[in-house]
Amino acid sequence: MGKFVKAEESPEGSSVSSDSDDDGAEDGGWGWAVCFGSFLINFILDGTMFSFGLLLIELLDYFGEGKSKTAWIGSSLLGMSMFMGPIVSMLLERYSCRQITIAGTALSVVGFVVSSFSPNVEILIITYGIIGGIGFCMSFISAIIVVGTYFHRKRAIATGIAMSGSGLGTFAYAYLTNILLSRYDWRGTVLILGGILLNGIVCGALFRPVTRPKLQRSRSEDLSSNSSFDVIDIAEIKTLLTKKEPPFNYLRTCNLPSRLSMSTELACMQKDRILAEESHAKTFLSQHDFSKVLKPVSNQMSRTDVFYSGSLARLPHRCSSSAKVEPDSDDLSISNGKAYTADKSKCGRVVGALKRNFALFNNKIFVLLLLTNVGWTVQSVPLTYIPDLGISKGLPSSQAATLISIVGITNIFGRIISGIITDMFRIRSSVTYTAALFTASLVNFLMPWCESFLALATCGAIFGLCMATVVSMRTIVLADHLGIEQLTQSFGMVAMFQGVAFLTNAPLAGYLYETFDSYLMPFSFAGGMYFLSGIFCLILLCIDHGQNGKEEEIIIKVEKVPED
Repeated sequence: MGKFVKAEESPEGSSVSSDSDDDGAEDGGWGWAVCFGSFLINFILDGTMFSFGLLLIELLDYFGEGKSKTAWIGSSLLGMSMFMGPIVSMLLERYSCRQITIAGTALSVVGFVVSSFSPNVEILIITYGIIGGIGFCMSFISAIIVVGTYFHRKRAIATGIAMSGSGLGTFAYAYLTNILLSRYDWRGTVLILGGILLNGIVCGALFRPVTRPKLQRSRSEDLSSNSSFDVIDIAEIKTLLTKKEPPFNYLRTCNLPSRLSMSTELACMQKDRILAEESHAKTFLSQHDFSKVLKPVSNQMSRTDVFYSGSLARLPHRCSSSAKVEPDSDDLSISNGKAYTADKSKCGRVVGALKRNFALFNNKIFVLLLLTNVGWTVQSVPLTYIPDLGISKGLPSSQAATLISIVGITNIFGRIISGIITDMFRIRSSVTYTAALFTASLVNFLMPWCESFLALATCGAIFGLCMATVVSMRTIVLADHLGIEQLTQSFGMVAMFQGVAFLTNAPLAGYLYETFDSYLMPFSFAGGMYFLSGIFCLILLCIDHGQNGKEEEIIIKVEKVPED
């Protein structure tokens, strides 16, 4: 835990300074360089993943395997990039975003380079899909988290800029992949894409860990040079001040806690100075908000809002279904009303985390949210097969690539538009979320019936808008219904199940194509899953509306109680 010393007094009051101007920077400064690095990572990773539909066409011709089996290559890449989320989150508790990003990039590059020499589809599934997907997950999650550590009030803007790299990457990589495939074979294309991935190491180097600002001690109140009270851990003092028996009672009796690193003899000799320190500490803590800077910077995963993509200034103040645990409680953790005794061993912490995760399934709201989020993972179906659908309609390969680019460019606008609708028009995020799901369902049902480039491009543009809305508002909807306290926990479980769904959806759609020899069934499957997601979200809104109605009724009854 970082150490703090007392603030230097000025005519305006206490001031906070840091060792460097950018240490602990928030809402600006080096944070914009971090935002740019996150943007590039999203650009490269999502561009690579979502342009696989063009690579699929070449792989089908080269290996002569069926669509179902060959689709496992791309679906493994996409699925592992989500499925490994909980494990990567555990790594982020020990290592920094910079370390995880660089390691993930190196792993994915190795996977892509080895893939360029692959003799069959099975090896490609392992190297391109599984190994590459694990590396993608490490880089992608780190890129999401690191932006939030540098921004508070401007988090929605910074996150929006970073995540817009996804849409722009999808747009650019469709053309890039098509050009590479036309000039080189698929092996050369994969090798070049792996080389482009190396830029992730440079982006990871930008993710400098945030350090706490240090509070400069007033020289006029400095203790003697032999005093170890020169450096005080303000987090420790704040924790001790909140206890029922303030530790400063012990100061008055010269029985100082060992954690403050002062001998009893020194405390007795300088009793008056210690009491002055007590008064100053209380005044200082009352004048400054340590709700952010006192969180351990060595463990960025300890923040409850680490995955939240919206503005923290407009964070929904919904009561979480889980009981709140006091900061001082080291022996008890509570999830969904169930208490678990904390085991401080590594094995015990893992078991405790698993218990809390699976306790979420006792919450019907979480179950509905999980089903909703797993349902729309069929977005991988149109992204994978829309180029081949266009070719089956007689379109040239250049126009088939353009269809993916259209989805990518509207994906950028979708993120912006959804934010404007929610913020400016005060429309609840779940309402926008539900509308996007039903619209995406309709578009997927219509795609197989489109016979021209214009019709397919229109459907692709609408789908891109809907996909962007759903993906960008995922964490906002989770926080809105479950509370910010459960966001990290619930998002980890949702990501794991989404990873399984991403892994199987594209191969299942390929199997449907091979069975019925038509893209009508694969796209109808995608439309049906989107429709089910919309239904689940609609049920969620109805349940939530009923709960709000009961709360309003209780408030009205309380207001009507006559005074004695």
